Amino acid sequence: MPEAPTPEGSPLSLEVIARIDATLLPSQERHHLRLMAHCLACFRDMADGLDQGPLPSAAEQRSWCQQHPQLQDDAPFARLLLQQFQSAGRQLESLAANQQITPLGLTLDHLIEDAVNTHRLRSS
Repeated sequence: MPEAPTPEGSPLSLEVIARIDATLLPSQERHHLRLMAHCLACFRDMADGLDQGPLPSAAEQRSWCQQHPQLQDDAPFARLLLQQFQSAGRQLESLAANQQITPLGLTLDHLIEDAVNTHRLRSS
């Protein structure tokens, strides 16, 4: 998904962030969309860059967190992040099933389309 990470080390490129912001969704929905894109990018990183297949297992997610330099010294945050990965994973798996693709096969376009459609349903 992201081509060039932001200077802060985010897995989302400035281009991805700009595309999300360009949706003009309400700020809370754009924030959720950024979180989903961030989690998808992290899942791909955990899967050694694969862009097809299932999400990494809970064990692979834990291992990734334990090896991630920014998380090694913050066990409470790492536990919270793993909980958030579980929640995001369920949402990504549901979206992938609706699209009839694997979760790692999701793209930013899929995430944006889903967020826009969800917003329309809530607004009508």
